[in-house]
Amino acid sequence: MEKGDSMKIQDHLPVVFWDKASEKLLKWKNPENFTDKIHDLRVLGKKLRALYYFFQPLLGKDFVKGEKQKVKKAMSDLGAVRDSHVFLNIYRKIEQQYPRLILPKSLKTLLERRSQQLEQDPMLGIGKSLGTQKYLALAMDRILAAREKLLKKIAAKPFSKQLALDRMKKGLEAVTKTMKEAQKEGSADSFHRWRIKTKRFYYHLSLCWHGNGSKELEKIVKKFKQLEQHLGQAHDFHLLASFINSSHPGDLRDGQKDAFKEFLLLIGKLQEEEEKEALCLAKKLMDRGLEETIEKIFNP
Repeated sequence: MEKGDSMKIQDHLPVVFWDKASEKLLKWKNPENFTDKIHDLRVLGKKLRALYYFFQPLLGKDFVKGEKQKVKKAMSDLGAVRDSHVFLNIYRKIEQQYPRLILPKSLKTLLERRSQQLEQDPMLGIGKSLGTQKYLALAMDRILAAREKLLKKIAAKPFSKQLALDRMKKGLEAVTKTMKEAQKEGSADSFHRWRIKTKRFYYHLSLCWHGNGSKELEKIVKKFKQLEQHLGQAHDFHLLASFINSSHPGDLRDGQKDAFKEFLLLIGKLQEEEEKEALCLAKKLMDRGLEETIEKIFNP
């Protein structure tokens, strides 16, 4: 670690350190674009859930459990809308990058129609619909209120460097464990579990970087961002394939059947490529002695 890159985190300093670092991590820009707003709001919710885990020793299990459920509910109401946007983006990229591929004629219409329907009614008629704009407003109110509540909580209590180090070590252990399971099983579910732990740890690393500004830590944060993006792309391909398999009509003509088959084969191939990239990058990260580097962050 370069000289002067980091500052030692003393036991009674975290009152200021975690407050400011958390505020930076949880910054809300409130984009005007509808799609960006949904995406950014869900990201903010995920960051909140990651910090609930990180600060659980001082927040208490009951507080964490209750707040996590509130945030999760607010995020889940908009999850299908987000997925529909991602599915369309994937289709359009494939359309551009594979001009010779014969695409299923009805697929684009199916994806566009679903996205439009979800933007009007995120529950698609299940129960009483409030409309997507109303769900978005409610979700924003709940998540931003949870953000302020958390920031006040952590500003009021000290959090020692040893507790922080313990949380980071547990987070890394969870990443390593789920990575090995994904490597062994090779299933979409196992890679998804690895993705969840990786994203959470990425936010923990980002929190620490906001706190001490270490250049060495910044490099690790960027690598973990790449890792969670590979895993996220793989998961999106899997979700799209699952949606297509459950949605396209079974009475297609032979030409359309072949087009759907080829599209699904390509989606599967792209998913596997992202998973391989993730495993390759993770191996490089782990081989660098990541646990020792984390020790240096807290005890430079």
